[in-house]
Amino acid sequence: MTMKAEAWYRRTSFRIAASVVLLLLCLSLVNPGEFAQVLININLWYLLVALLLNIIGTVLARAWIAHLTTHASGLTLGFAELVRINLIARFYTIALPRGASAAIRWHHYRKGGSGHAAAALLIFENMVSIFTLFLSAAVILGLESREAVTSAQILLPVTWLGTLATALILLPFMYQPSAKIFRKLLQPLLLRPGRLADAISKLLTAIKSYHDIPIRRVGSIFFVSLFGYVFFILSAWVLAEGMALGLSLAAIAWIRSITLLIALVPITIAGLGLREGVLIALLSNYGISASTAFAYAITSFAIQLVLGLFGAILETHRLLVNKEDTRANESDKETS
Repeated sequence: MTMKAEAWYRRTSFRIAASVVLLLLCLSLVNPGEFAQVLININLWYLLVALLLNIIGTVLARAWIAHLTTHASGLTLGFAELVRINLIARFYTIALPRGASAAIRWHHYRKGGSGHAAAALLIFENMVSIFTLFLSAAVILGLESREAVTSAQILLPVTWLGTLATALILLPFMYQPSAKIFRKLLQPLLLRPGRLADAISKLLTAIKSYHDIPIRRVGSIFFVSLFGYVFFILSAWVLAEGMALGLSLAAIAWIRSITLLIALVPITIAGLGLREGVLIALLSNYGISASTAFAYAITSFAIQLVLGLFGAILETHRLLVNKEDTRANESDKETS
C-alpha cells in the first residue's frame, strides 16, 4: 500500500468511525416509538413535492450557474450534460468523502476542456453556492436573533465571517485588480520551478477568463444561486409541513442553511451523524423533540439518497456504454 493510499484509508476509516459514533449519540436521545410514529405520519404528497423542489434548487440551479460561465471558461458543456454531472456527483457525494466526489466532478468537467478550467469552475460554483448560503443565513439569523433564539445569537457572527471569507475567494474571479493582488501573494510559489508552480499559474490564467463575463451575466449567476437557495429552503419547509413540525419559513431557512454548512466539514461520510446531531440541537430551540428532529433529518437524507440513486443509474449507464465502446474498438483492431 502506498503512502497516499494509506493516508486515504486512515482518513476514510476515521470519518466512518465519526459517523457511527455521532449516529449512536443521536440514537441515544431518540424514543423509538415516537420516531416510528413521526415517520408513519409523513404526508407522502408533501414528500414528493419536497423532492421536486430539491431537484430544482440543488441540481438544476447549480447546473445553470455552471452553464452561465462556460463561454468565458472555455468548457464545452451543455446544460443537459451539466445536469447529468450534478446528479452523478450527488451519488459520489453520498458514497465517498467530499474530496473524492469533488475530484470526480472535476473529472467530468474536464471532458469539456482543460483540467485547470475545470478546477476554476469547480471552485467558482462551490464558492457562489456557499456564499449564498452564508449570506442568506446571516440575514435571516439577524432577524431571528431578535426573537431571543440563543443559537441564532451565537451563530450570527460566524455566518458573517463565512460570508466575508467566501466573498474574498470570489473576488479574483469577479474583480481584475484583486486577481493581480492574489497573484502577487502567490508569487513565492510561482517562482519555484516545478509542477505546483505550473499548476497554480494555469489555474490563475483560467480564473482570469472569468473577468470576461459581462456584469449582467454575473448578476444572473448570483440571481440563479439565490433562486436555487429559495427552492432548497422551500423543499425543507414543505417536508417540515408534511411532518407537522409547525416551523416558520424563516426558522427552516436558517436551520437548514447552518446544518448544510456544518455538514460540509469533512469529519464524517456525507455529513452522516453530524447533520443529524446539528438538527437535533437547533430544532430544540423551537421545542421539537430529539425523536422528531432525528426523523426529519433522516427523511431529508432519504431525499438526497433518491437523487444519488438517479446519479448512480446515470453513472452505471455511462460505464456500460464506455465498456461496450472499448470492446467494439478492440474488436475492430483485431479484425483489421
